[in-house]
Amino acid sequence: MEFVAVASVLGAGIAIGLGAIGSAVGEGYIAMKAVEALGRQPNAGGKILRTMIIGQAITETAAIFALVMALVLLFGNNEGAEVAKGYALIAAGITIGCGTVGSGFGAGLPGGSTMEGIGRNPENSDTLTVQMVIGQAVTQTSTIFALTVSLILATLTPENTVVKIFAILGAGFAMGLGAVGPGIGDGFVAKNANTAVGRRPEQMGLLTRTMIIGQAVTETTDIYSLVVALILIFVV
Repeated sequence: MEFVAVASVLGAGIAIGLGAIGSAVGEGYIAMKAVEALGRQPNAGGKILRTMIIGQAITETAAIFALVMALVLLFGNNEGAEVAKGYALIAAGITIGCGTVGSGFGAGLPGGSTMEGIGRNPENSDTLTVQMVIGQAVTQTSTIFALTVSLILATLTPENTVVKIFAILGAGFAMGLGAVGPGIGDGFVAKNANTAVGRRPEQMGLLTRTMIIGQAVTETTDIYSLVVALILIFVV
């Protein structure tokens, strides 16, 4: 149907349009802090540039997931699909588009604090880089949940009823919007953990454990969103 074709391109636009926001802001924040660190420690330019690129690459992950979903929505085979399928494609775009905003921005926060730490103490760059990667990896959990639900929606063949259509849209908003807060919250935890490691690198083990526990608790609301989204998709 023509509506399904329209829905697929709309879903793809929503996916990458929203999905690029968080990563772009996060990467810009890392670069800004890298420039500040270079102004303070120009002799550590190699370490700062290397760590900046690593941090930006991980922050880009959320946008890459959104790009992949946009391509899935654009080139999926939807011939002969009912109207409900079109709404499922729109919901898939909403899920991954909104779901990547928090993770992209959140991953930029520990990247920026790592740049600050290297700017103060270049000799701690290796320790700070490891801590940054761990913190950024956890911030991507929200995007992974959103990607999972988005893929389910994109491949779903739902019943063509009003209740099911709204259930599908509800699932998209539940997981998409539900992933924003945890991604940003994880980023704040990782940011301050990196700041602390920069000041007391010998306490990295304690700080990393505390960071992961804090991030795990922050992720609980993400799990609630995932559960509700799956109920709306498969039960309602």
